[in-house]
Amino acid sequence: MSKKELVIEVEHLHNSLWNILKYVDNGGTDIDVVKAEVYDGMYESRI
Repeated sequence: MSKKELVIEVEHLHNSLWNILKYVDNGGTDIDVVKAEVYDGMYESRI
């Protein structure tokens, strides 16, 4: 992979992690919401 591709993948994963942390910080407790965000982040980072 090129450096540019790696940066794009890391940005997608960073955004997913950020969304999960915001959700938890706001009192979110539904593990299905967290799983969905994880799967979305993994999918987006592989495009």
